[in-house]
Amino acid sequence: MSSTLAETEQGCSRRDQRLSKRGKIVLYGDSITQMSFSATLSGWGSYLADVYQRRCDVFNRGMSGYNTDWFIKYLETDEGHNDVFGMLRDDDKSANVKLVTIFFGANDASHPELNPRHHVPVARFASNLKVIVKKCQSNYGEDVNIILITPPPVHHDSRLKYQVQRYKEKATGNLERTLSLSGEYAKAVENVANELQL
Repeated sequence: MSSTLAETEQGCSRRDQRLSKRGKIVLYGDSITQMSFSATLSGWGSYLADVYQRRCDVFNRGMSGYNTDWFIKYLETDEGHNDVFGMLRDDDKSANVKLVTIFFGANDASHPELNPRHHVPVARFASNLKVIVKKCQSNYGEDVNIILITPPPVHHDSRLKYQVQRYKEKATGNLERTLSLSGEYAKAVENVANELQL
């Protein structure tokens, strides 16, 4: 009986060691990432968690409404740095992050006059992406796999419908997000990925 108990304890100990070494996937971005764990929306983050179950844990650090300026400012605070990077460390101080997705741009690409609060000029947006990539590499190691995801296209009719539903009689009919702006920022993401050889 005691040998069976000892074998079980050894097996559990090995299992605990494997679990503590389990790889991590970290998702950074705005509301599109934050809502990626939504079961009702069949979110892509929850899909990743399903595909990688028992092999990698998926951490969601999507922040609704954020642009790259705001995310970098958050990372520069103790609270933000600990929230985004600190909690991912194991006891041995190795984050064991295998993959990072960086999915910003939907807010950054807002029209500068119609939504100046969220707008980030495209050159600064590209520079901000490089800063975020470097912060990931400095915290997770130079060899961490990083995927930059372009902002999604904007379907104008759906966006106008959303505007009317949300703002009712205050809806202006002017789109603060457009397909052309989204495309410009998507190209910037592609350029940064190529430049950094991601």
